[in-house]
Amino acid sequence: MTKSLPSPITRMSQAMIVLGICAALIVAFVNLRDKPIIQFIEGQFLDWRFVLRGPIAADANIELVLIEGSQASSDEGSAISPGDLITGIETLAAQKARTIVLDPRLLKMTAPNATGEEAAAGNELAQAMTAAGNVVVPYVFSMTPSAGGRTALPVPVQRTAYSVFRTRDTTSVKRPPEAGGYIAPAAGVLAAGLPGHITYTHQYAKSRQFAYPVIGYGGSYFPSLAIEAFRQSVGMNTADIEVNFGEGLSIGSLYLPTDNRMRLAVNYHGPGGTYKQTSFADLIGGTLPADTFNDKLVLVGLAPSAAGGAFVTPYDPAMSEVEFLANVIDNVTRLNPLIRSQQIIVLDILLLALIGLYFALAAAAKKNWAVWVLGALATAVVLAGNMQAFLLFNLWMGLTFPLLAMVLCTVVLVMTKRLSARRRVALEAALLAEETQFDAPWTFDRVAKTGNKAEDKEYSRDAESPDEPAPEDERVTEPQADDKSVAMPRFEVPSEKASLTAEENPENTEPQAPVLESPAAPESAKAPDRVTPEKVKPASKPATSGPSPLPVPPPKAEKAPEPEEKAEETPPTPAQKSKKPASLIPVMESSARREKTPFAGSPEDLSGGGRGNGQFDVAVLYINMGGFRKMARGLSPMRASEFIHAVYQLIGKTVAKHDGFLEQFGEENVMALYGLPEGSPKDAENCLRTARELSAALSEWAVKEGFSADKAVDFCICADYGPVRIHAKGESAEQEVSVSGYTIGLASRLEKAAAAKGAGVVASAKLMSKVGESEAEGELKEGFKEQPLQDIPGSAEQVGLWRAEHQTS
Repeated sequence: MTKSLPSPITRMSQAMIVLGICAALIVAFVNLRDKPIIQFIEGQFLDWRFVLRGPIAADANIELVLIEGSQASSDEGSAISPGDLITGIETLAAQKARTIVLDPRLLKMTAPNATGEEAAAGNELAQAMTAAGNVVVPYVFSMTPSAGGRTALPVPVQRTAYSVFRTRDTTSVKRPPEAGGYIAPAAGVLAAGLPGHITYTHQYAKSRQFAYPVIGYGGSYFPSLAIEAFRQSVGMNTADIEVNFGEGLSIGSLYLPTDNRMRLAVNYHGPGGTYKQTSFADLIGGTLPADTFNDKLVLVGLAPSAAGGAFVTPYDPAMSEVEFLANVIDNVTRLNPLIRSQQIIVLDILLLALIGLYFALAAAAKKNWAVWVLGALATAVVLAGNMQAFLLFNLWMGLTFPLLAMVLCTVVLVMTKRLSARRRVALEAALLAEETQFDAPWTFDRVAKTGNKAEDKEYSRDAESPDEPAPEDERVTEPQADDKSVAMPRFEVPSEKASLTAEENPENTEPQAPVLESPAAPESAKAPDRVTPEKVKPASKPATSGPSPLPVPPPKAEKAPEPEEKAEETPPTPAQKSKKPASLIPVMESSARREKTPFAGSPEDLSGGGRGNGQFDVAVLYINMGGFRKMARGLSPMRASEFIHAVYQLIGKTVAKHDGFLEQFGEENVMALYGLPEGSPKDAENCLRTARELSAALSEWAVKEGFSADKAVDFCICADYGPVRIHAKGESAEQEVSVSGYTIGLASRLEKAAAAKGAGVVASAKLMSKVGESEAEGELKEGFKEQPLQDIPGSAEQVGLWRAEHQTS
């Protein structure tokens, strides 16, 4: 039954499961971290970290000049009239602004190959920018590939391309994104200022997370508007900037980290209004002090209130383009962008591995609430550590996969522990059901304390009296002193013809015994004896002309059957060591074998030995009779009965010889116990001697009969040592006593181990260890080989076994 039940999930298996989950998440992280859904989730987590951190100090040298919605021009292609823009640039130049950066919406952008009229429209603006000498002009890269192919960039833009590069020879390094096209202001405007690109890409998160300091176009790489503004403000040449693909930018002696795709993670300094703002109307109205923008980096653009001039940030739903540029320029100036480099990716992978190891150790927890507590603790530690890394070092570490790992590991551990507990309960119930099949009744005289010794001696003298032959059960259980070994009865199976001759002998005038009785034989026959059941009238002595080849009982005097009431009132004295189960059960009906024997004593009689609470340490001998019964099916009913009877007698006689008793006679098995009612140091030794002698006797008989491999009897004798429990049921006057326990069930399953296949005797390591305590010479262990730990069906643990082949004496 236990074969069909799944085993409980061990803690080691639970640990391997969570390690496998984290390993799978590591693979998923490496391959899926740039997918839209992951970027969206990570962007949301990043926005929450900005909100928890709050605003930080901004660069006071960066100021904004914003054009409100009422001041915006309705001219197509620009948000302000060229005249107002020229006035503003001239005013800023007069106030000695260090760098002037224009919003791309303030200029009229045209596609490549613009007409002469469109190019000439910006001449006046170009003259004002040339006069200022510090204006950074934007142009826009489009990431959508152009249908007609790429058009060469204007010459002023080409001059700004990066010229110094460094790369690592590794597949993890990716080239910067390639633009598919561009739009730009008039060539004169580009030539009058310092061009820098603005790149708009699709954002999967709610807020704008990245700036693009490097964009490829036509095999060259160009700086962004923010990089050019910084370079203009510090007076640096393009040749002083080195592009390290997949890592970042080296700007002189400074280093600006990027991710592996050359994207700059923007570190927002706060919500809108963090940088000082001035109205464009006040700028061109002449109401500001003359030194308002002295040595300042000024960005001129649309306010969030202007149509199309704002986007969502972690802090508020509307931030202007120039304020976003201010944050990027501030990140470049202070070198404090968020760090999302390859090293951070490695840290994320290590974190997932540590989570797997943590939950592998958490698998040792026995209670589900402990797993929940450990999971919550791990989550709190990871969240706190992630936030501290963000606050102190500007590290943008991933949270999606670590949180997913902790949730999955916690839930899986809880589910596996619950499933394991259910399986364990089911398995224990199945084991208990299997063990109860060995709770067969047994006579109280086998476990009661020794009675009156004088009365025992008197009974023994009476049994040995020459005037009256000894009962058959006494001859079976107490062999003669000169019987040095238990030889296998003669198991010859004569032909049907011989059997009929014996049955039809005309000299046989006595009434025949029941079918299950063996025919009588002369007193000189050496075969084992059999006791006639008390409830069946014994057969008369038949007259035979020759010896029977099968084991038959010797002649005995006619004796009237005892009344059933008398048999129940006078149970055998314990000192007799009666082996009636060994001789009665083979000829009983199945229903009679399962009858409970009344408890003839008091419950206190069982409390004198063992561990207490009804537990005793015993040696258990188990023999599967399936092979013998299978062979008996090929015989006639009479011979099959005699064959099985002889096997039972041999087993009963050998067990009794070594101070054991037969606890169970089932249809398919026989079980004997050693150590009841009072244990002995030699119980395990006696059990192993019995097993060796039975194996030798049965093997010699099979060899002597010359059975082929396909007809030989397949048997395996199993032995184990351990505790059993004594059960007394019923009223004190009539109690039934039985035994049960894990040891009994385990002994019956030892033959199912892989090491038991083809073996004559299989003994557990516990029994062999107990034998070593009483049998110092090691004689009994000869022929046994210790086997590796074996899986026993229905056992939660592996069991050590010793194996001996079929032996002959």
